[in-house]
Amino acid sequence: MNIDNKIDKNIIEFVLKLLNIPYESHKYFTDGVSSHVILLNNKYLIKRSTPYAIKAEIKFLSLNPSPKMQKIIYFDPSYRFAVYEFIHGDIMKQVDDIDDFLRNIIYITNNYKTVDYYGYGYLYEEVSTWSEFLLDEIADSTKTLVAYIPDNSIVLDQVKILEDYKFDKKLIRGDFGTHNFIKVNGKFAGVIDPMPVLGDSLYDTLFAIVSNASVVKNISLDKIYSLLSEPHQKIKAMLIVVLYCRIARCLKYHKHDINIYMDFWNRLTL
Repeated sequence: MNIDNKIDKNIIEFVLKLLNIPYESHKYFTDGVSSHVILLNNKYLIKRSTPYAIKAEIKFLSLNPSPKMQKIIYFDPSYRFAVYEFIHGDIMKQVDDIDDFLRNIIYITNNYKTVDYYGYGYLYEEVSTWSEFLLDEIADSTKTLVAYIPDNSIVLDQVKILEDYKFDKKLIRGDFGTHNFIKVNGKFAGVIDPMPVLGDSLYDTLFAIVSNASVVKNISLDKIYSLLSEPHQKIKAMLIVVLYCRIARCLKYHKHDINIYMDFWNRLTL
């Protein structure tokens, strides 16, 4: 075992001893990964990040256990790193089976647990209201979207509409998109890398739906209404907010899909 990074070497040796297993192999993940991630023996995922990020992940996964989520094997008491069971498969860059995809994301978001924590928004970086979190997300997106959507007043109006609807505060996954979904043989297999948010589970459901162009170009507002047991006005308001923020990400990460997103935006808002 030849590892240059002393911290990695020590952590790997600790995990091997903890699990009482021999060393076989390790490799690093770098594509789209913000944390320091090592795959050990092609079975265990070791993640190093900030204590707040690791603690938030552990809190979410402990509160929302699911066969579709990463299973916690161990976490450092100081939250320097965590060890998860590796979910084999491919990143869901393309959604092959939309019905299977929709069934899974709705099942997951319907089973989030209600919490009684302070604040809203990113766990351990909370703001005082849900609207404040949404407005912060909109403000960040507006910097990117001026050339495509010069007037964001329609989005700001949706936040006011959403204020009329009460909801059970839940610890939702956050960043719940296909870039964090794993598929096997075209079917939904699991979710990785939670970025927990205190808020409305509808946010996660709609975030997932608009996270991939192959879904966006094949879904209608009526179809979305039929999937969810929420007032139509609330669904549309949240969808406009989430789609606006998603278009900003589209411009940053996959600009070639912008026409698909803008077409859906125009159908939704005109």
